[in-house]
Amino acid sequence: MEDIIKTKFNDFVTNKKTKKGDNLTPQTIKIYNSQFTSLLKSFKTDKPNFVNNPDRVIQVLKIEFTNENTLKLKINIVLMILECFFMENANYIKNNKIYNDYLTELITNIKSINENHIPSQNQIEKALDQSENDLIIKTLYKNVKHSIQNNDDLEHLKQYIIYMFYEFHPLRTDIATSKFILSKDIHKMNEKLNNVVIFRDTKEVYYYQVDYKNKKAYGYNKIKISNELYKYIVKLYNYYNNKLKIKDKFFLYQKNNTTPFNNNYMSKFYSNISMPILNRKISLQINRIQNTSEDSDVIDMLESKSKNQNHSMGIHTTTYYKKGLKSKKV
Repeated sequence: MEDIIKTKFNDFVTNKKTKKGDNLTPQTIKIYNSQFTSLLKSFKTDKPNFVNNPDRVIQVLKIEFTNENTLKLKINIVLMILECFFMENANYIKNNKIYNDYLTELITNIKSINENHIPSQNQIEKALDQSENDLIIKTLYKNVKHSIQNNDDLEHLKQYIIYMFYEFHPLRTDIATSKFILSKDIHKMNEKLNNVVIFRDTKEVYYYQVDYKNKKAYGYNKIKISNELYKYIVKLYNYYNNKLKIKDKFFLYQKNNTTPFNNNYMSKFYSNISMPILNRKISLQINRIQNTSEDSDVIDMLESKSKNQNHSMGIHTTTYYKKGLKSKKV
């Protein structure tokens, strides 16, 4: 029964269009399906009927998820479930309005917070200072064994690689679904999937990013992973190849060494890295926020200048910004 429901929802989102009339990306479809499964778990059910009680749904979600951006995503998925399964229901219009009113409230609050650049309490609590970050890095580094003997050693290696990857490259979770290959096999690479590619001759690793959130805006990316991680990524590849005898490799596997990482698992894995060290969780989103916030003075100055010229930051840094142009000021 649950498989039939999930198939119907997958068909619904696969055929759904964006506001511009485009098809949803495979990554977006994957996220929506994952969020649907997550909501079924939150309401301890295998049926979508829970969405027909908006007051209870909103109450439960507000208790479980304090982040308003997360709530916004969850309500959007709830609206899709409602449309997919209950569009002919007598209460559809009334329930749809309740959810949309709450969604509008969330969007208004998020916009206000974003415009004023006010960190949430959750962001304040999960943000790391330099000493905490240094302690995590030092501990993870010490945990990496010269030779991997067991699954715990493998987990420690993955923890160090993942934490340091996001230190150097504060991206989203899309690398979680990457395949893992050597450069000699690059001609076999599936160009619809993300790939982590080892170049042994130059001692480099590249992340070929093709399936990610902003693919339509920015296209394909070839990202050189920091050289500091080269030997650790090679160690991971060699263990998969020589010890686990995995032929068609993914970059990362869950603890059973057979199930590949997915986006949700990556978020949880990263979040839990700090627990034995700081006794609290961290967050990939807050890692991105902290990285951006390091440039707060520059961003505030650019915002002020763009406002003074009556245009957006995007226009300010693209249309009007020209490298090397002489200045009228000393």
